[in-house]
Amino acid sequence: MSDPRTPPEELPKINPVATHQEYAEARRKSWVAVSERGYEVLAFDQGLAVETSKAVDVGGGFGVVLDQVGITKGRYRDEWEKQLICHDDEQRERMRKPFERLLRPQQVAKLQGTVRELINGILDDIEDVSDVDFMQQFADRLPTQLFCRLISAPLEMEPDIYRITSQINPPILTFDVGGIKASEDAYFEGLELMRGFIAARRGDLNDDFTSELIRCEQEGMIRPDEVETVAMSLLMASMDNTMHQLGLTFGTLLEDRSRWEAVLAKPIAAPKAAEETFRMCPRFTTIQRHTPTEVPIDNFTFPADKWLMVSTRACGRDEAKFEKPDEFRLDRPAARALQFGANQYSCLGATMARLEISESIKIIAERFPGIRMIGGWNYEVGPLVSECKKLRVALV
Repeated sequence: MSDPRTPPEELPKINPVATHQEYAEARRKSWVAVSERGYEVLAFDQGLAVETSKAVDVGGGFGVVLDQVGITKGRYRDEWEKQLICHDDEQRERMRKPFERLLRPQQVAKLQGTVRELINGILDDIEDVSDVDFMQQFADRLPTQLFCRLISAPLEMEPDIYRITSQINPPILTFDVGGIKASEDAYFEGLELMRGFIAARRGDLNDDFTSELIRCEQEGMIRPDEVETVAMSLLMASMDNTMHQLGLTFGTLLEDRSRWEAVLAKPIAAPKAAEETFRMCPRFTTIQRHTPTEVPIDNFTFPADKWLMVSTRACGRDEAKFEKPDEFRLDRPAARALQFGANQYSCLGATMARLEISESIKIIAERFPGIRMIGGWNYEVGPLVSECKKLRVALV
């Protein structure tokens, strides 16, 4: 294992999208490795220590990724700079407050009935249950329909909202420079849509997300111009990530029949099953942090002004933390899902994503216990995220 004086050149070298075997081999030498992008944290406890450390920051936030895909100036960059994920200052703290209010666990719990209703409705819409494109016919639809409910938009708008959200984040998160123009166009189309909903709600406040945002403005929590920014944050963050995690979760559960049988044997453990899939196949493969000063973690001191990459894929298979980490087990002791971050940088939509995914597992287990994978499962692992490209299933 490394000691505080270990120079970077003596640490194991690792590819940011290494295999689990490569991660394990590197981890036998040290819990911290190096790659072209910085220090790579490969062990769970140390990864958690990095995420929960108050000595690290996000180094200016998501702007680093925007720079890498060429969004460096202009009105699209200006719009992103309004988002809380591009800040590590007072603006981030201020703009977290409406999310903390709107997405707190007690508030999200009230959506359980709505989520169950939507899941059952989507399943009812499937005509041929013997051959289902899981992503297109289920995973893409649930978060989109829930967003419609949150902003009181008619479900008839589902195709347009899906089209918009499916074009904004993916090119950026997968470093697809060729898709940036489409991303920009979709963003401003979504912005106009949000402005319309906000304007329509100002004279008719209800109990939906848009109305609550306006109340946050009226109470002085956020400025008038930030209402649409928060609305766009929800549009971008609440759908694309949950869509892919649904595909990754069900792919993980169905690729080995014994995993699904374990779920069927204990349907009440659906939330636990979801957490195991987050560990084994997370949507976010890396959580980025930055060291403004020297930061000691365990037996290693990270130099100042360096990037730390918590590899959630590596940490989730850490043999020192998880017995037989490649096995799916519902009886594992609880462990934090590292892909949701921690402290002031935690994912504010984690509770809602967990609700959607665990309820999906529960209801599909109830209605279609014989679900099975057909035609393979295809997902791509990238430096920041994993994307479920294809998952075909038979529900019966």
